[in-house]
Amino acid sequence: MSSQTLKMGTRGSLLAKAQSSSIARMLESKHGLTVESVIYKTMGDKILDRPLHEFGGKGLFTKEIEEDLIAGKIDFIVHSCKDVPVTMPLVDQHGLMIGAVPEREDHRDALVCATAKSIYDLPEGAVVGTGSLRRRCQLLAVRPDLRVEALRGNIDTRVRKCRDGEYAAVLLAMAGLIRGGLFDDTTMAPIPSSQMLPAAGQGALLIQCRKDDQRTRDILAVLNDRNTAAAVQIERNLVAALNGDCHSPIAALAVVCGDVFTLQAAVGARGGHPPIIRACASSNSSQEVLDAVTKSVIRQGAIELLETEAVEGLCRLQ
Repeated sequence: MSSQTLKMGTRGSLLAKAQSSSIARMLESKHGLTVESVIYKTMGDKILDRPLHEFGGKGLFTKEIEEDLIAGKIDFIVHSCKDVPVTMPLVDQHGLMIGAVPEREDHRDALVCATAKSIYDLPEGAVVGTGSLRRRCQLLAVRPDLRVEALRGNIDTRVRKCRDGEYAAVLLAMAGLIRGGLFDDTTMAPIPSSQMLPAAGQGALLIQCRKDDQRTRDILAVLNDRNTAAAVQIERNLVAALNGDCHSPIAALAVVCGDVFTLQAAVGARGGHPPIIRACASSNSSQEVLDAVTKSVIRQGAIELLETEAVEGLCRLQ
């Protein structure tokens, strides 16, 4: 591959820059090219005092960067998969595509707490910070005594607020802590997926480019991990099948082992509170496993649960 420069779009948070830098280093090493970072502060980064669903949802983390990709001002974007809406309207309308899905980092959530190593060790009535309806409803399903309060901001800010005593604990993604160089096993512990299933695509990155830019597509293709890409697609398809949006506490984890696909799902109420509907299926067909889990949660009442508004007095979170 001849020497050239590619422009990479990324958000400016500590985590986003760490993720995009790792992708840039891999591309430079594999292709002998130069990757120039173009940093964006999106609308989702600017508004930190309200839950995302109140002013537009997850798409506000991607819209401005995608517009510059469409205009040809940058060549590709590195996204956290779970921050990208499952519908991705600009892909259909303006010729964007996912050029690669690199190998997934740890998919689990993490408990950040100086005094407890598990959800069950938290003291009664402890205040736990999270900006996720999915985490909220799964946490309250096992510890209804806990107080769950809204928490947004960059990952390092949320860790600091916990260390400063504003919360007894906070819930974050293991992948973000690891990639951001923040993971500390003395105050942080992974939460087993049996207790808290992750968001669709959690731990994975999506690298977006233009369909008509074959040169960039060829460069990015070397980073694609087929099993991760397949698993993430199944998870996102489940959310889409349930008409999920930023109000929807839907958890999904797909695992590809050889030619066998396994999908687990957990669905809570739209307001971020229990009960939780769960389903799991395995098959050698990705479509069959998706259909089986989708039908199971719908049969158990997932659609009705996702339409249930928050009960009075409960905080509505992203």
